[in-house]
Amino acid sequence: MSVPADASTEGLFFSSLNPLAPITIVLLHALMGSHLEWAHCWPKLSEYHLLIPDLPQHSRSRHVGPFSYLLSADLIAKIIRDHAHDGRAHVVGVSAGGYVALELVRRHPDTVLSAFVSGAAPLEDFWKSFNSQPKIAQIGLSVILHSPRSVMTKATGWAPELRNDELVKEMKRNNTARLYETGCREAQNWTRENLEEVGRRDKRIALVASRHEKVEHIQEMARVLGALGSDQGQKTRAFLVKDAIQAWNLQNPQLFARGIRAWAEKMPMPMDYEPLEGEAGANPRREVPSRGQSNRGPSSSK
Repeated sequence: MSVPADASTEGLFFSSLNPLAPITIVLLHALMGSHLEWAHCWPKLSEYHLLIPDLPQHSRSRHVGPFSYLLSADLIAKIIRDHAHDGRAHVVGVSAGGYVALELVRRHPDTVLSAFVSGAAPLEDFWKSFNSQPKIAQIGLSVILHSPRSVMTKATGWAPELRNDELVKEMKRNNTARLYETGCREAQNWTRENLEEVGRRDKRIALVASRHEKVEHIQEMARVLGALGSDQGQKTRAFLVKDAIQAWNLQNPQLFARGIRAWAEKMPMPMDYEPLEGEAGANPRREVPSRGQSNRGPSSSK
């Protein structure tokens, strides 16, 4: 299937890479990000056809909106049907992109082969309180984005050598009060009922927790999804990457990509992905370290 390197479907921009590869993976960025968020991941997934959109109201999809998980899922479903091989794809999402991936499973399960989601658990009370003051949080993000490089790197947790100035420029442009408030509201309104609907779609989903998330919440998500599944959904698994930040595709893209590949291929997960006990049917395999490979945290894998 031949797809232009950069294209748009009904106004939603996306980049298409490696179109001759037989399996399609969709990569969905975090709130305020852009497709450039994946620039250090996509070279490590060169054996896959990659579709990497800018979500509504973000960067080159800025004219599409208003941003919502529902609109995002509907537009991405169209991209998958029109451009993915066999009209289906493995879907990967971080933070807001993770919620959109789950919404895609809920609304358009026919387009999803599997999902790999990080940073998209239903919000606990602390984060609901934090999100109830989006203007303050948005101003804080603006201060970080306009800080000197060393300050910004320390505040975000991004690997210094992976800083992408074009991405930072796009994030500054995307960081509006309107979009931030909308994103916070969308996260607050995504409920357990939504999660249960996702479970009934019976899709295999990897839930990957960062150090900022409560393990119990990710375990409960996996339990709900696994219990409601009848086949593939029962293979849903939860993992913890201990040193990972929220948008850890910008912290350790190599480890992130290894997890994507393992999940898509139904192979053992990398050693840094610690299985969370207690989820339904949990007995995940993990890759055995080769000689000289240690079980290191994400900041040590380059």
